[in-house]
Amino acid sequence: MPVLEEIDITLDAREVVLELHRGKRAPEALVDETTAVIEQSRKLFRPRAVYEWVGVQGVKGETVFLDSGETGSAVSLNMGPHSDLMEEAEMAMVSAVTIGAAINDRIAELHRDRRLLDAYLLDSVGVVALGEVGKVVRRLAEKEAESRGWGVSGSLAPGSLQGWPVEGQDELCALIPMDRIHVHLNESGVLIPFKSASSLIGTGPGYPSKKVGSVCRYCSLAKTCWRRRK
Repeated sequence: MPVLEEIDITLDAREVVLELHRGKRAPEALVDETTAVIEQSRKLFRPRAVYEWVGVQGVKGETVFLDSGETGSAVSLNMGPHSDLMEEAEMAMVSAVTIGAAINDRIAELHRDRRLLDAYLLDSVGVVALGEVGKVVRRLAEKEAESRGWGVSGSLAPGSLQGWPVEGQDELCALIPMDRIHVHLNESGVLIPFKSASSLIGTGPGYPSKKVGSVCRYCSLAKTCWRRRK
């Protein structure tokens, strides 16, 4: 169960602002504000990741069957109508990433002080920073697949993939020791700290893509997400 802790996060204020404005030009003053927030946020980041490789037994209907990393027994994931995204998988990477709790605590403080713009920008910076940690995991999946001459699926997760509810976190996250990166699930199936995420990436010879691509078109938040990728 590899754990990654030495993760470098590089953020560009202009790119963050472009994402916030869905690619449209934004006031330069907002770029300056975001630059300041990024500098202040660096001491708040605690980036960590944990992942495990598991075998994929197959897909039946809306259910994907995986091998438990410890016992080899079958673990079923009820992924819904897009379970077919795992049909070509022979192995899968299950992972969780986080940037820690400190940034959420600081956002709460800013809200209490009525510094709403700073809170909004810090929250947005945190989302982008978490995405950068996720990229590290995705590159590892791509590298492993490449070493086998395989391709990769997109990055799939409960609560974002249509038909795979957030309650599916229970089965997925049970496959990795999230406590090693100080992450846990609350009673609603939400990862705590909030700036944390899980993912499932399939790999196999039948996938044509060598890069973990976007599955935004299948996302339950596709119409509202400010980070949607085409």
